[in-house]
Amino acid sequence: MYILGRTIGFILMWMIIKPMRLVYGLRPCEYENQHILTELKGKTFIAVSNHIKPRNKFLRLISMPYDAFMIRHFMKQHGIYATAMTSYDAGKRVKGAKKLRPGQVRKEQLIKGIVKSMDLIPLNRNENDPSTIQEIRRRIAKGNLALGIFPEGTYFRGFRKNRKLHGGMAVLSKRYNLPIVTFYIDSYNMNKKSRISVGNPIWEPMEANQVIEIVRNEMIRLKERKQVDVGDFTSIEEENQHTSV
Repeated sequence: MYILGRTIGFILMWMIIKPMRLVYGLRPCEYENQHILTELKGKTFIAVSNHIKPRNKFLRLISMPYDAFMIRHFMKQHGIYATAMTSYDAGKRVKGAKKLRPGQVRKEQLIKGIVKSMDLIPLNRNENDPSTIQEIRRRIAKGNLALGIFPEGTYFRGFRKNRKLHGGMAVLSKRYNLPIVTFYIDSYNMNKKSRISVGNPIWEPMEANQVIEIVRNEMIRLKERKQVDVGDFTSIEEENQHTSV
């Protein structure tokens, strides 16, 4: 099933993904704070962004939001290679549950093969996959990589301040000592010119709750086009320190 998945993924890559990269990557877009990417060239970092729900039914059907194509094109302009981690498992398993049925195993292997051929990093959220860990380390060591993550978990029609964000970005940041860079994509209305804004990098690995709050505030700041307020970040860190005490 894995080989079949690789074959299907290869076909999808050339017949759908590559053409859509051109279509959505080359659409008119305004870029803000590009100097941050210039400073990051040659380094590996975690790129987190809001996840846009496509209005196009075909894109929703194949679960392929165009925001990833826009980010990839933006990175490519700065000579940075971009990829993303994509889960291929059937979802979080109940603790103590029995092993997967043969049909479920075959399905996961099929999806894993498709993800691999689509130039993404396959991720199993229920177990440590040595091949995935090795792949991540190899790419990090090579450098000049933007490792994409959508902390919202799924796509939406807009970004809200109270939106739940997942802390996987913080885990990867601490494990591999990588900075986190926030991106906000304003492309919910395809009839208007799109915008991608780059946030301030988080260089110091932190606990998940700290990272989530900083990323959330950065998303809102970039969305509203506000200037950075260093005090905002200081207050978050101080608040968390008081809470931990």
